Amino acid sequence: MSTSTAHHRTAVVVLAAASALTACSGGPDATATPAPDPALASASTTTAAGTTDPAPATTSPAAVTAAPAPGDGVPEGAGTARTVDLDGDGAPDTLWLADVDGERRLGVVTTSHGTTSVAFTSAAPQTATASAAVLATGAPTVFLNTGRSVQLYVYRQEDAALLPVPGEDGEQYSFSLGFTPYGTGLTCERAGDGLHLYGVDADEDGGSWSVTRTEVVVDANRVHARNGEVETVVSGVGADHPAVTGAHGTTCGDVPPSAVAAEPHP
Repeated sequence: MSTSTAHHRTAVVVLAAASALTACSGGPDATATPAPDPALASASTTTAAGTTDPAPATTSPAAVTAAPAPGDGVPEGAGTARTVDLDGDGAPDTLWLADVDGERRLGVVTTSHGTTSVAFTSAAPQTATASAAVLATGAPTVFLNTGRSVQLYVYRQEDAALLPVPGEDGEQYSFSLGFTPYGTGLTCERAGDGLHLYGVDADEDGGSWSVTRTEVVVDANRVHARNGEVETVVSGVGADHPAVTGAHGTTCGDVPPSAVAAEPHP
C-alpha cells in the first residue's frame, strides 16, 4: 500500500505495518446454534473483479487478550452467524460476539471441538462485527471489525483455540479502514489454490485515484502473518471505479450478511 495519506478517503480498514509500505500488526475489536448452511461449508467466494486489499498496520485502536477461553455453547444474548468450516470436520461452524461479565468477547463454536473465545477492547464507538474465511494456505481465519480497523485471528485446529495473529513486529496484525495512512480495507481473491488475502489502499490526489494492494500470507501453524509484494492495481481513475470502491472492504470474499456476526448493542 502507498504510504502517502489519502486526501479524501471514505471509510476504510486498518492494517498496522511494520514497514512504511504496509501495515503488518498492531494491538488495540442467539443462544442456540443455527442450522447448518451448506453454502457456507467451504471458504468464501471471490470479491468482484478489480477490488483490492490493504496491508496491515503497526498501530490499532483495539487491544486483545490472547488467552483462549474454552467452554460450551454460546453465551446468552450473543450475536451469532453461521460461517465456514473452521475446525476441518467438513461442517460449517458458528461465530459469536457477546458481553461476558462486562468483557467484550469474540468466540467460535465448532461442531467437533466446542467453544473458544478471546477478549478484546476498542476505542472506536461502533459495535464490532466478525466474519471468517479459509485461506489458500489452509489458515481458518477470523476477521474482527471494530469500526476503525480489522484485527486478524486464526482458529488453530490442533489446539482448538482462537488466537490473535501477530505480524512481523510481534503485534497483532490489523487492517486499517482509512484512519491511518496504511490502508483503507481488505479483500480476498480466489486463485486456483484458494482464497488470497490482501490489504488495500485507495489514495486520492486532485480528483484522481490510485489503488495499491499487498498480499498478507497467514501461517496458521506458526500463528504468524507476513506481507508480500506491493502491487499497483489502478492509477488515474475516478472515485466510482470498481477498484476504488472495492478497496474499502472488511470481509474476505463475497460474504453474505447472514455470515457476519454482529455484537449486541449495549
